[in-house]
Amino acid sequence: MADVPVRTLVMESKTIQKLHSRDIRDALRMLPGIQLREIHGKTGEEVQLQGLNGDRVLILVDGLPVSATTGSTVDTSQLGALDIEQIEVIPGAASSLYGSAAMGGVINIITRQAPEKTGGRVSLQAGSFSSDRELSSEVLPQRHALISGHTEVSGVSVTALIDRRISSEFDLDTDTYPTQGFDGTKTQYKAGVSNRRAEGRLQWQLNAEKYEEDLENRRLTNAGFKGSKTEQLDRTRFTGELALADNHGEWKAQALSENQTDDTAQLNNDATIPAGNLWREADYNQHKWSAQRQQSFGQKWGHDLQLVAGIEGAGESLSQNKTEILLSDEGAAADAVVEVYGDYYRVSTPEVESASRDSLEAFASLTATRTSHNGNTLEWAPGVRVQNDSDFGGYVSPGLSSRQSLPLGQTWQLQLRESLGAGYRVPNLKDRYYVFDHSVNGYMVLGNPDLTPESSRSFQLSANFTDQSRWNIEASAFFNRLYDLIEAEDSGESLNNGQVVIYRYENIQNARTTGAEMATQYSGETLSLRLSYGWLKALNLDTDQPLINRAPHHIKGLLTAQWTDAWDTTLTLDWQNGMVTGISDDGDLSYSRPIARVDLKTGFRLYSDLLLFGGINNLTDNVRDPSDSYDRRPSEGRFPYVGLNLSF
Repeated sequence: MADVPVRTLVMESKTIQKLHSRDIRDALRMLPGIQLREIHGKTGEEVQLQGLNGDRVLILVDGLPVSATTGSTVDTSQLGALDIEQIEVIPGAASSLYGSAAMGGVINIITRQAPEKTGGRVSLQAGSFSSDRELSSEVLPQRHALISGHTEVSGVSVTALIDRRISSEFDLDTDTYPTQGFDGTKTQYKAGVSNRRAEGRLQWQLNAEKYEEDLENRRLTNAGFKGSKTEQLDRTRFTGELALADNHGEWKAQALSENQTDDTAQLNNDATIPAGNLWREADYNQHKWSAQRQQSFGQKWGHDLQLVAGIEGAGESLSQNKTEILLSDEGAAADAVVEVYGDYYRVSTPEVESASRDSLEAFASLTATRTSHNGNTLEWAPGVRVQNDSDFGGYVSPGLSSRQSLPLGQTWQLQLRESLGAGYRVPNLKDRYYVFDHSVNGYMVLGNPDLTPESSRSFQLSANFTDQSRWNIEASAFFNRLYDLIEAEDSGESLNNGQVVIYRYENIQNARTTGAEMATQYSGETLSLRLSYGWLKALNLDTDQPLINRAPHHIKGLLTAQWTDAWDTTLTLDWQNGMVTGISDDGDLSYSRPIARVDLKTGFRLYSDLLLFGGINNLTDNVRDPSDSYDRRPSEGRFPYVGLNLSF
């Protein structure tokens, strides 16, 4: 992405394939500035970018948003890595082309165009977290199976895939009953038709996706009985795109409709003691449409001018219901439905009744590029985005980016980029109303209907030094000033005689994240290397205390050796240190132990279309202490695996 005014990080499909990625987490983990955090009580991980968590990082697939499954956070483990062409990351609120929820940046997953020839892929993988941690007696209980195919009929490309991951419970402390791993499946179905290779005429694409999650793990109930937590998630997603190019630019239109149902249950194993059993069902829907024009004006006033402008409409709705078995109906809500079964009461309560919101946004970004006779390039990109929300009214987000390209000799080049942007995020329905119930883990997070929108001022600066062939060296710095930041705060309330702590989303008036990064990339015939160091300071300015769960020091490394045309080996490093994970009422800080994950992966091509691969994830077995609530090291320990991939 050398010729764009906004700093953009890229992970290409070739590298993603060498990571044997089942989902996008392995790829994101290697990009500078990105930190991954496990979503408490679930199997997935959320992304952090420049100290801003997943609520404020917009994740897109081909330019369209992905639904969050927990609060406002997208679970990155649900996004498969099969058909990815590349992943692009724009840090900070620097671009006017993206709207609310992009204060921390944008991650756009661009899918691969199907080849013209009929073909497909079958991939099988299996591994284990070791016999002393696995509850299953099977040798390789963690499994992944994938099958995909594509063909072309009368100029129309047809694709289909099934991606299924089977997991088994694992336990980091066999002396206790609760487990860290989940038993169950994650399955993705996808089908699409397109004529994306059509030239000089209307191009279109239609996709249908279905994602299913059925998981269970062991938990102690609030009364101390042995129990379980289950989750069944079902998401359907339909997307469409139209594009029409002419001599001066391109028209593009996109549409998205997505429905998600999330059913969770916290159950007692002993059927004779149903009191305390709880079921919760949440239905979430989102839709979005957009239309934009990319227009080239040619040379004007000594500059090449290009305009991107468009309009977007979006909407979401949420409903949530709770059913529980109680010994009394005392305290039941006025709108609750109460049924009596012997000594027990079945109480069904509508927690969120059809909340909804809509927004309409318009955006424009003008890029002016001037190249002098000696090869120096100066580029300016002012932009603006105007948003009107049905609940919060209007807001204007201006932005300005610039790029200077300076040739240094015959091959080397220096590129400087500066960006100023205003970010804005409307609290969505989950922030305001959703009940995130993990009472079996001792806490609940409740929505707050009185939240106000967040806003930010972002400054990004980077210098890139490259020989445009093998070496790429980058230094960058950022400053994000945040207003009315939304965080989950201890409300001082509790349930079940203090056993369940209640958190509520609240606006923190002032916060700031600052940081710097150094990254080096080398691409040789035999060896390739990515190495980066990041420093981050995230501060609550009202209390002068750190924002928790952000690592101030972060080192990443990726080394690939292509020993022969058929054999390659990849070694990765993810090291994080200094993370504050708790602050007491007296201001005392609690820290997590350092994260130090090393992965080793290798692949050998038996034939041109048959790959044998394997590796060991988390070779250092760097795992959390289940008894330490401040430990943010991963729960997934050393994981040897082996797999076979057939392309046809």
